[in-house]
Amino acid sequence: MELMTADARYEKTWHQFLSALETQPRLRLAPFLRSLHVHRRGFEKWMYRHGYSVGDAKGRVLQLRMDAQTSASPDALSCFLPVDVHEDASSPQPDLLTGVSLTLPDGTTVSIRRGSAGAVVSFLKLYP
Repeated sequence: MELMTADARYEKTWHQFLSALETQPRLRLAPFLRSLHVHRRGFEKWMYRHGYSVGDAKGRVLQLRMDAQTSASPDALSCFLPVDVHEDASSPQPDLLTGVSLTLPDGTTVSIRRGSAGAVVSFLKLYP
């Protein structure tokens, strides 16, 4: 059995509390600490020294939930633009890429079903 310092045990307990908050947003700290046999007063002093707050943690979890709901809603901004390629029978067939998915630095995800390597590179050059 590995012995942990109080600081390490409190850190582990804090992360367990944050994980539990994701599924139980109304969870209170004191009963949670009792269930783990952690002394409440010592833990609260440790939280104060490290700048942790239950209110801040609950606020962050709530904000993450709201962000996840808005991004998963059907009203979320998404745009599908079909592009038709006019192929010329006399021109040579370029190397085709299929199933390309790009995640751009601003978080936009672009899925390209089929396109030439040159077209994909041109698109990336045009994107701001």
